[in-house]
Amino acid sequence: MPVLVSVAAHPLSSQIAEELEKVYADSPEFANGADAVQALEDAARDGESLYLGVFNDHVIASVLVRGDSESRHMRYLCVHHATRGRGVADRLVAEVRRLEKEQGTRWLATDFDLTQEGIPEMLLDLGFIPHGETGHYRALVATD
Repeated sequence: MPVLVSVAAHPLSSQIAEELEKVYADSPEFANGADAVQALEDAARDGESLYLGVFNDHVIASVLVRGDSESRHMRYLCVHHATRGRGVADRLVAEVRRLEKEQGTRWLATDFDLTQEGIPEMLLDLGFIPHGETGHYRALVATD
């Protein structure tokens, strides 16, 4: 599945906001998709990078990245329920790692609720390793 990845412009267009609402509709971090879009908008306004995964001109995945240039933190990774299990998260995170490397980032960290089915396996598959406290993972942005 060829997923194109880019950093969202701020403020979000109404089309992107509507599509993000669908992506995050069943995300465990938010009560609903509208709450997610508001949190993403607020974070982007505060300088976080909102990466979008786009397929056939529709947003199907997203993740926020924040922090200093040495070590950045990834949060709110979500893939639209209809496209899960097709490597979308793999493609999104791989491209985020590439783009972050271009910005001088060395480490990308993330925290997840490990009780969510498949999360530990997904993180390991994406190249993250447990680091420190339970649920905290990190990965070198690039190994070359």
